[in-house]
Amino acid sequence: MRIGYSVVDITPDLGVELSGYGWYLGRKAEGIIDNLYARGVAFDDNSFKMLIINCDLIAIDEKISDYVREKLSKLYEINKTNIMIVCTHTHTGPATAKLVGCGEPDEKYLDLLPDLLIKAGETAINNLREVTCVKSFEKEIDPISFNRVRKDGPLDKKVRGIVFYFKESEGRPLAILSYGCHPVSRGRLKEISADYPAAVIKALNAEGYDGIFVTGLCGDINPNTHKGMSGRGTPEVINEYGIRIVKAMIDTIDYVGSMKNVKLDAFEFSVDLQMQHYTEKEIDELVNIYEVDKEKNPGIFKAVKIWAQVMKDKLHKEEDPYIEKAKIQVFRIGDALIIGFPGEIFTLIGTIIRNEIPSMNIIAVGNANSTMRYVPTKDDIENKGYAALTSCFLYQRLPLKPGEGERMAEVVAREIKQRLK
Repeated sequence: MRIGYSVVDITPDLGVELSGYGWYLGRKAEGIIDNLYARGVAFDDNSFKMLIINCDLIAIDEKISDYVREKLSKLYEINKTNIMIVCTHTHTGPATAKLVGCGEPDEKYLDLLPDLLIKAGETAINNLREVTCVKSFEKEIDPISFNRVRKDGPLDKKVRGIVFYFKESEGRPLAILSYGCHPVSRGRLKEISADYPAAVIKALNAEGYDGIFVTGLCGDINPNTHKGMSGRGTPEVINEYGIRIVKAMIDTIDYVGSMKNVKLDAFEFSVDLQMQHYTEKEIDELVNIYEVDKEKNPGIFKAVKIWAQVMKDKLHKEEDPYIEKAKIQVFRIGDALIIGFPGEIFTLIGTIIRNEIPSMNIIAVGNANSTMRYVPTKDDIENKGYAALTSCFLYQRLPLKPGEGERMAEVVAREIKQRLK
C-alpha cells in the first residue's frame, strides 16, 4: 500500500466574517493566530484508492463538497464514494456552510475554496510513498473536555488514531488522530485560528510526524476552557491540549503490533431521519415565544422568523417534509474504521456503534462532506435543548423525533457489520 500527504494553505483574507458563537455578531477577522489548512491523505493499494481531505473550517457546503469530490473522481479515477472531505469545526474561521445568523459567507473566498481543496487532493495523490507498517491505537487521557449538555453526561476520553510508517529515506511517519471536543477553546475572538486542532498538528510535527486531526463526535462536548461559555483559552493551555492528545499516541504506539491485513474499503449509505410533525400553527407559536424576548435577543428572533418561512415552504413543497436523508460514509483501513457523519453528533451515538462492533477501532467524526444539523440524543430532544431545538434555526431544519440519534447509531452499526461479513 502507498500513501500520499499534502498541506495546502486555505487561510482567507482579513475582513471575512468568522462563523460561530452566536447570532449576527458581525465578527470580521482583524488578525491571524493560526493559518488554516486543507490536508490530504491519499491511499492506494493498486486495486483500491481512497482520499481524505481534512479542512480547518467550521463546515463545508454540500455543493462545494460534491463538486470537489466529483472533480477529483474524474481526474484520478477514484470513486466519489471513496473521497471524504471532513472539517475540524473551528469557530474562528470563515463561514463556509449554511449557518443562518452565524457569519455571512464571503463569495470571493467561496469561489477560491474548491480549487484549493482540489489542490490538496491532487498533491496527496501525486506524492505516494510505500508503507512499511500500519498501526492503530486508542488511549484514554485526562480529558481536555466536558459534557456541556448534562453534568453527568457521556464523555469519550479516548484519543484514537492510525499511524503509517515508511522507509526512513522516504520521510517521516504519518498519523491520523482523533478526539471528540468542540474546537471553541479560543472563544469569541476576531482573529483567524484553527483552534486546538492546530496545537495537535504542532505537537505532532514536533514529535517527528506528519498528519491530520479529525475531530471526533462532539455535539455535546466543549473544551474545559469553555466552561460557562466563556472560551478564552490561553496559548499555553491550548498548546498543552495538543501535547496531551499527541502524547497518548507517543506513549502507546511502540507497544502496539502492526496490522496483519491492511484491507482498504469505502462505502456510503443513507439513514432516513424522522422529524417532529410540526404544523404551520406550531411553527407560528414558536415564533411568538421568541418574539416576547426580541428586544433582549434580536438576533435569534430574526433567525427564527427566517426559519419559520423556510419551514412553511418546506411543508408545502416537499412530498415528505418530515424525512431527511443523512449520508454516512465509512472508510476501512485494516482493523480501523473512519465513519463520517454529515453533522454535529452527540457522543453516545459513537459509543453505541463501538459497543456493537468491538473488534474494530472506530474513529467516528462529524462534519463530513456537509453539516446538515445536530443529531442529539433522546433526552436532549425531550428537554428541547440547544442542539435539539435552537440549532434548528441556524441549520434551517425541523427538530428530530426523540430517539432518532440512537436509532441512527443502530442502523449505522448494522450496515457496517453487514459489510464486514
